[in-house]
Amino acid sequence: MAELSTLDLAFLDVFYFRDEELLHDIRDLWSKPLLLTRAGRTLEQLGADVESGLADVAPVATWALANPDFIHRLRIGADLNEADKSTFYGGGAAGYTDYPTLQAPSGDAVA
Repeated sequence: MAELSTLDLAFLDVFYFRDEELLHDIRDLWSKPLLLTRAGRTLEQLGADVESGLADVAPVATWALANPDFIHRLRIGADLNEADKSTFYGGGAAGYTDYPTLQAPSGDAVA
C-alpha cells in the first residue's frame, strides 16, 4: 500500500471481496479518498461505510446506470429499474442509454 502512495493517485477505488481485515488495513494506510463498492449492497446499507469512516464515497454504479433519475428516485422512495446485465459491455447503447425515467402525471419525464 505504501507503494501506491508514491504514485500520487487522486483516489483509490476498491471492489470489496469479503476480506474485512484487508479493507480496514487499506483504509488505515490510504489517506486519500477511498471509494468502496460492495457487491450485493442494499440501498439501506448504502451510506454505512461512509458513516463509519471506512470509505469516503460509496459508488452507486449499476443503480445509476439503470436509473438516469437515481437521485430523484432515492429521494422520493420510488422503485428502481433493474439493470439488464446481459447488455453490459456489449459495445452499443442498449443497456446504457435506454432505461426509462419516472413519468410525471402529465407524461413528462421527472428530473
